[in-house]
Amino acid sequence: MSKYIILGTFSNDGTKGIVAGDSDRAAAMEVLCNSVGAKLISVDITRGEYDVCVMFEAESFAQVAAMTLKARSSGAVADVVTLESIDVEEIRSVAKGVQYIPPSG
Repeated sequence: MSKYIILGTFSNDGTKGIVAGDSDRAAAMEVLCNSVGAKLISVDITRGEYDVCVMFEAESFAQVAAMTLKARSSGAVADVVTLESIDVEEIRSVAKGVQYIPPSG
């Protein structure tokens, strides 16, 4: 499974829900992840440019895209950035065999 990090900002409606509501966002993210077969690692409400950071493992980017679309379509989330954790050793191994000829002229 690949590890993904989602950074998001709440919309005005999402912010109102956080302030006025009592919903457990970690439990909601657990349900979201489980619904597509992903595994939740952590949910953190953050201070700064983003309001929330969610980390999870998933088998495919299709699972990640589906969860992101569902959250955005709810109207509670304004902006979402998706990051995929990489195995730098695997990339180094592949990079050693890459052949490239730059353009000349």
